[in-house]
Amino acid sequence: MSFEKVEAVIFAEAEAEARRILDKAREEREALLEQFRDTCTRTFEDDIRRAQAAEDTETARQIGLARHEGRLEVLHAKNRMIDEVFLMAAEKIRSLPAKDYLEMIAFWLKVLPAEVGGTLKVSPGDAELLSGAFLEEVNTVRHRSGKFTAVVSDRRINGGFVVEGADFSVDSTIDSKLKELRETLAGDIARELFGS
Repeated sequence: MSFEKVEAVIFAEAEAEARRILDKAREEREALLEQFRDTCTRTFEDDIRRAQAAEDTETARQIGLARHEGRLEVLHAKNRMIDEVFLMAAEKIRSLPAKDYLEMIAFWLKVLPAEVGGTLKVSPGDAELLSGAFLEEVNTVRHRSGKFTAVVSDRRINGGFVVEGADFSVDSTIDSKLKELRETLAGDIARELFGS
């Protein structure tokens, strides 16, 4: 065989081998590209699912927070309404006619335990009403150790009284009585006002 023929055969075989290598490389490239596309698609879909789940979780959290804040706002509004009821009650008590007001204070003093006595601290406006004959009348039904000895004006008191003894103090101010009443009746008042 001539050199040209050998050369042609070698080139033909080399060309065929190069085509096979190229075809195989193309197939491997396509397989790798397809695998890469599949991986990217799965990763992208997983990322979308995770992002959607995170968004759903955050949305649920925000909705829950908004509901909670709404319930708190409603509760604050209800409490303000109940506070208004008690403020109105306090004003009604403070604006009672003197005779009725004195009867109420006398009742509060008479129901104190027999040994509770001492100085009565009252609002400046009540100091004159509750001293003298009023105090003597209340003391007629009190035990000797539970007598009220004096009436003292105290600007911090806005109705009712505080009994100051040697080693005790009894707060029977209108504000403290209404506070106790509010704590005791808050549920009943809420049901009455709001039906809940």
